[in-house]
Amino acid sequence: MKRSTIQLEVKGSIPDIIKRVIEWHAPHRNKMIGLFKRYDGEGIPIQSRVIKDPKKPNNKLVHDYRGYIVDQVVGYLFGKPIGYQIDKRDYNESQFKMFKDKLSDFNVLNAVDDLDGELGKLMSICGYASRLLYVDTDGNERIMNIFPWESVFIENKGVVTHAIRYYHVKDSENNKITKVEWYDDTNITYYTEVDGVFTLDPSEPPAEHLFKYVPLILFPNNDEEKGDFEKVETLIDAYDKNRSDATNEIETFANAYMKFKGVTVEEEDIDKAKQTGAFEVEDPDGDIDFITKNINDTFVENTKKSLNEDIHKFSSSVDMTDEKFSGSSQSGESRKWKMLSLENKAGKKALKFSKGLRQQFKVLCSAWEKKNIPLNYLHIFWEFKRNIPIDLLYIGDYAQKMKGIHSDRTLLSQIPYIDDVDYELDLMELEKGEMIDLDKVEEGEEE
Repeated sequence: MKRSTIQLEVKGSIPDIIKRVIEWHAPHRNKMIGLFKRYDGEGIPIQSRVIKDPKKPNNKLVHDYRGYIVDQVVGYLFGKPIGYQIDKRDYNESQFKMFKDKLSDFNVLNAVDDLDGELGKLMSICGYASRLLYVDTDGNERIMNIFPWESVFIENKGVVTHAIRYYHVKDSENNKITKVEWYDDTNITYYTEVDGVFTLDPSEPPAEHLFKYVPLILFPNNDEEKGDFEKVETLIDAYDKNRSDATNEIETFANAYMKFKGVTVEEEDIDKAKQTGAFEVEDPDGDIDFITKNINDTFVENTKKSLNEDIHKFSSSVDMTDEKFSGSSQSGESRKWKMLSLENKAGKKALKFSKGLRQQFKVLCSAWEKKNIPLNYLHIFWEFKRNIPIDLLYIGDYAQKMKGIHSDRTLLSQIPYIDDVDYELDLMELEKGEMIDLDKVEEGEEE
């Protein structure tokens, strides 16, 4: 079941609908907050482990696989900014320049590169994320990322008809109040919750949001709206327990049992020995030694290795420290195959992100249309570039061999370090204009 969207036909009292939707969303909200906290290193099961004997070591080692899994795919897919372009075939030069400048200004004003990466991170952690379009006081179209646990969508017959953003604040008496922003395709209406009842917020009158569609946009991570590490959480918890218990064994006398011969030792003497590491034996016939406890180190290490491999395998992440990946004997081509699962996951994520971007530009262009900027949102396109080390010699050889087979635009779009193809084409044209044909100059001088 999706976390983001409820199927509902909006009829009747809006406050009652808001209350119903928020109650439906509550368990999903709690789930996503828990996922985000665990990504952030809080609420990890091993951290709350309690043992019966308080004198025994109780290490609580947390291994940040959750952060590793999310940060790896986000860095791989969003580490290089998404390249946004406009299809110029349907526009004359002046129109194209106007649209291109407008899109560029929008991206710069909103720091889109950073917002895209952060949105991708929220998607990967919680299963979906949201983005809100609004118009600021200067009349500029803006976007902001919304936490997924603060956003929920209402869908009817396959179309999102309404959306809710809700969050909690404290009043002057430290009471928790729920604030609600209710969006339809024309207006934004504000509500507050008091004693379980939602009423219009007197401090925020309803207003037009200046778009033709619901301006809160859904960005799903996958069809199931699951986070990237959800399926391997039990494996991660088992790994934490395995390493914590292994460390406990090192720290405790459980590794070996003490044998006392001809002496009487009090419990406080044993506690003191744990601090000092030594016993004093006065009886000449007394002796203290250890009965070593047999620990199957091979079994412990194999369990650790198996858990590590399973975590990476089932989360489609790459263990960069694995000799099978990073060893000197590995070729670039073989590493590509070992990254196939990560690439497949990134590809699916890019498709879902593109779905959200398409809706975002549909909403955005509806506002530009009102300003006599008739850019068709279907003529905006983008490209995800993988953030991997670049072999410049290979890229140069490839571009040279493909010259004449592909257009300059297509070739430039394949070069990883070029973010703005149109800007690069403009520079190339500028350089051509600045070039001087020395042969013609010499001929002219002779005449």
